[in-house]
Amino acid sequence: MHKLWPLLFAATPLVTWLWGWPVTLMVSVVVLPLAEWLWREQRSAKTLAWGEALPRALLAFIVLQTFWLAALSASMTWPVVVLLGLSLGYVSGGSGIVLAHELGHRRPWLDRALARALLASVGFGHYAIEHNHGHHRTAATYPDPATARFEESLWQFLPRYYSGVFRDAVKLSKAQPGRVNEAFCLLALTVTMFAAIFMIAGAKGLVFLLLQALQAQLLVGAVDYMEHWGLRRCLVNARPERMGPQHTWDCANPVSDVMLFNLPRHASHHMQPSLNADALFHVQDAPQMPTGYAGMVILTLVPPLFRRVMTPRLPQAQGRTSVLA
Repeated sequence: MHKLWPLLFAATPLVTWLWGWPVTLMVSVVVLPLAEWLWREQRSAKTLAWGEALPRALLAFIVLQTFWLAALSASMTWPVVVLLGLSLGYVSGGSGIVLAHELGHRRPWLDRALARALLASVGFGHYAIEHNHGHHRTAATYPDPATARFEESLWQFLPRYYSGVFRDAVKLSKAQPGRVNEAFCLLALTVTMFAAIFMIAGAKGLVFLLLQALQAQLLVGAVDYMEHWGLRRCLVNARPERMGPQHTWDCANPVSDVMLFNLPRHASHHMQPSLNADALFHVQDAPQMPTGYAGMVILTLVPPLFRRVMTPRLPQAQGRTSVLA
């Protein structure tokens, strides 16, 4: 049954369109955070097995759903276009980018192509380059744009994050000899997608895609902000120390595990990036988030509350080895 949950979550924009009210926003902002809080203890170390086919099929479904609804938006009223765009942004930025992250780490060309198609549909194709070849080497260090510093609020972090991810993706693409700049190719794919929808559905189609892209990018920015906030690797012989569990926030929440394909097991992902989602495990030695990702995203939006809740959970506040970023 748990394998149906992400599929149902991804389909909620269709319900929003048919029913005319923001079901996805209610699920994301109210239902999921409440479920995470009520069921916040990980009672079992069992890992959910998603298999190879489900993430691939679900990601393809989300991409097709996005452009199908965008093409239909010409016949919608403006309020429905806005609500549906924001609702779909939660799916694109929640289930979609999580799946793109998972498939982007895999070797089969189809998986990587689907990951880039989803990311391009939200104007964030270059994330695939920077995350795989940049973030995994520089996480929890100052040069990494996806590592939030202790003194940064989400709103201070985001401008540095978005510009830094794109800048580093371009640099990493240029460093590949004899190949076209992949970052610019993915940007061109985004422009082509958006231009095609504008030709099909006009201004409503374009606004629909822009809203879902902005919402999705806000979500991925908030997630990257909280996953390494306040954590930094020490320098050993002028080089960052080896990545350890103390450098990544982990989250032992069963609701988040199910909805986000084990993404909350983030310390495991950084310590062994080759592991697929099915093989990730919770790391008790990592600093722990107080709730699941849906609740944590809401917490990041209120910086004073975020700092009040999270600062006592930092490793150094608990007498463990780490430094403030």
